[in-house]
Amino acid sequence: MRTPANYLVINLAVADFIIMMEAPMFIYNSIHQGPALGSIGCTVYALMGALGGTVAIATLTVISIDRYNVVVYPLNPNRSTTKLKCYILIAFTWAYGLLFSSFPALEIGLSRYSAEGYLTACSFDYLDRTYKARVFMFVYFVFAWLLPFLIISYCYARILIAVINANAIQSSKSKNKTEVKLAGVVVGIIGLWFAAWTPYAVVAMMGVFGYEQYLTPMNSMIPAVFAKIAATIDPYFYAMNHPRYRQMLERMFCNRGADQGNSQYQTSHYTRGASRAGDSDGGGGEESGGGVGRVPGGGGNAASMRAGSTGRGGRLITAKGMAGINAGSGNAGGGGVKALKKQLSNGDETSLEVSLEM
Repeated sequence: MRTPANYLVINLAVADFIIMMEAPMFIYNSIHQGPALGSIGCTVYALMGALGGTVAIATLTVISIDRYNVVVYPLNPNRSTTKLKCYILIAFTWAYGLLFSSFPALEIGLSRYSAEGYLTACSFDYLDRTYKARVFMFVYFVFAWLLPFLIISYCYARILIAVINANAIQSSKSKNKTEVKLAGVVVGIIGLWFAAWTPYAVVAMMGVFGYEQYLTPMNSMIPAVFAKIAATIDPYFYAMNHPRYRQMLERMFCNRGADQGNSQYQTSHYTRGASRAGDSDGGGGEESGGGVGRVPGGGGNAASMRAGSTGRGGRLITAKGMAGINAGSGNAGGGGVKALKKQLSNGDETSLEVSLEM
């Protein structure tokens, strides 16, 4: 689970958790029917919402870019997300959030934090009519809503197009199933982001451009609720949809699948380096050291099966090696197949990993 992509998901979870930390303060204010914690409490409340919300938006944008690079440019090493790049991107999201959330808290003329809605929540004072405050809110609208929305929409649209083009060689049933599922995920991700943050953006722009007469307490409270809902739905889109994550939750809390360990599982990923060729003599068709087999004429794509035992290096049986084994079985009365079965039986069957190199 500790992959660079999952570190980004963890960063999103932290940002959403900061947003949800506003809940106790909101309930307390609601009981007292107003900002019971005073101006300092209002500033803290708004600062948590602004920081968590902006970091979440930036993280969702970075996740879309990462997935775009993996799917659309799988063989370009410059676009791969290493742990170092991941750490830099996470630091960037927090610097991005602190940049926009700290100015109103400092009250240096670039907007401020004030109560909104039924005075039980606090956020940017988008009703401030000063020139600097209006400019700040418009810049924040561009960099925290418009630009991320365009990037997210573009990346996931390109991902969908790339998968549709790749599925042209598959059967119609498999193709339709994959495309429909991915299209649903793409529409869900973009739709969730749009529904969560667009109401807030609309309300803020109405205040900036002088339409505050339409902003009733109810109209300004609904966007705040939608933004909080996004923080509660994100885990289901970005974590609960992950099959490995669900498996680990079952092992931790339901004591299910504990006996599986590193047993047979299937995963798909894109190779980023040059694939290694099999043994030139075709004898057994094996490579050691975890190399990736290459199917002739497959453009570097391979279906491989890695068998390894606990405490020693794994062995990769490539498609080319399998072809050599099959050929050997035809010439030597199945000796190659017997050798393969013996090799697998000598290994730890619980550590058999079946992977699909795309």
